[in-house]
Amino acid sequence: MGTSKRKWAPKGRGGCSTCKSRHVRCDTVQPRCTPCQKSSRQCQYSSIPEPDALKIVLWQPNFLVLHRISQTPCHTGAEARAFDFFRTKVAIDLSGFFDSSFWTHDILQVAQEEGPVRHAIMALASLSETILDKSPESLERCPKAFAIRQHTKAISDLNQKIQEGNESSVEVVLMTCALFVCFEMFQNNYEAALNHMSSGIYVLFNWISKGDCSNRQSREMAVQLERVFGRLMLQTLLFVHTKPGEWKFVKPAFTPALPSIPSVLRSVDEARDCLDSCMCSLYHGMLTSQLQSLGDSDLDTGPASQLSANTLGTWSRSFRAFMTERKEELSTREQRVAILLEIQYITATILASAGPSSQEMIFDSFEVAFSRIIALVSRLLISSTSGHSLEVEQPLIPAFDMGILPHLYLVSSRCRHPLLRRQALRLLRQGPRQEGIWHREMLASIAQRVINMEERNCEGAQSAEEIPASARLTVINATIDSARRTVILHCCWQEAGQENIEVVHELVEY
Repeated sequence: MGTSKRKWAPKGRGGCSTCKSRHVRCDTVQPRCTPCQKSSRQCQYSSIPEPDALKIVLWQPNFLVLHRISQTPCHTGAEARAFDFFRTKVAIDLSGFFDSSFWTHDILQVAQEEGPVRHAIMALASLSETILDKSPESLERCPKAFAIRQHTKAISDLNQKIQEGNESSVEVVLMTCALFVCFEMFQNNYEAALNHMSSGIYVLFNWISKGDCSNRQSREMAVQLERVFGRLMLQTLLFVHTKPGEWKFVKPAFTPALPSIPSVLRSVDEARDCLDSCMCSLYHGMLTSQLQSLGDSDLDTGPASQLSANTLGTWSRSFRAFMTERKEELSTREQRVAILLEIQYITATILASAGPSSQEMIFDSFEVAFSRIIALVSRLLISSTSGHSLEVEQPLIPAFDMGILPHLYLVSSRCRHPLLRRQALRLLRQGPRQEGIWHREMLASIAQRVINMEERNCEGAQSAEEIPASARLTVINATIDSARRTVILHCCWQEAGQENIEVVHELVEY
């Protein structure tokens, strides 16, 4: 039997540089030298494939490529654990009913390279763990020392980033700002949260108006950030504690343009974006008009009436066509989003019609709409618990966006039908503990006080008509003290046809 001839290198020559062994080299193809085989190391004697077996592919990522997110882009074990907790728990809960890609992907991707975002994420994660350690009845939401350190690092790194003023600074500033809003929201620090929200909105508007989004990737991120801060603007404009005179963005020049509603909607998320744009334009236009003290004739031709007559109606037709065609294909999450979108639409139509009016009696014409909101919220809560009782433990980590709380507050405070408003109040008390800056107990306490004050001399009333105009309350503003858990309502009564307004200051505990 013939044997193949091999050429062996003399001993002492050709030793492996990886394992430093003094072995001979075989010129024939061998996978590894023996010591490297045992240790699973690659050495210089590994097989080399023939040149024609190599396939070289030149690849360069573009803005559509989703870069792999590191599980722990941190330096210490505590930081790695906090980052992972945000990625696996907090980011998902922040989205509430809606798509979570901004929190579960976009903001994590930026955190790989940007210290302000990364430290803000870890601060929020640590604070969230503190919240989860407490019972729902606990009033303490004090951040731990680790959360405070990370929050301080985020502020320091953000200041440095702003001073650098490079192309990505605005995106980093806005993402960090969104995380700062959450950090203050979670502690019920309403003043600080609102200040961050209004500052971020102002920065975003200036960024977009100047056209600083120089490349396609920046434009894509600008669209995402515009949606996020547009929803924050809705919370700011509708919240009971408002100081619009101090906000730089409450000017006619900053009123968002009315969106173009497609005749065919492709998804519930697209429907949500269109409706959000409608509501931003509506509420911003109404507030700026009121601050400028425009007359009724001017208000009738303003953004609110245009939106009510045209854009909101167009959205409703497109949305109903979408639901008729695609309802059976929607996932459970998408079905819940669709219900919430209808609730938001009804509220927007009420405010678009009644907003310019100073008379509370106008809300009596919306009893059917109020009833519809109550029915939809009931469906939404039942669907959230798989058809079981509405008495269910709610998540302790608040959602970033508004859900059902402000709509139930609207019904319980502005609908004067005794039965309907009490149904709304009951659902409000059963809803989520917190959505954004909207706190369930605070809103329920305010609504209960309004009901008591309006029906003080109308015991046994069975309809809205039995509550006269002179008994109806208009909440002008509110001052919140979260440390003492109190709200001072600044409200007034005004009979129809009277110019004199009696301002009342009412203390509410929650």
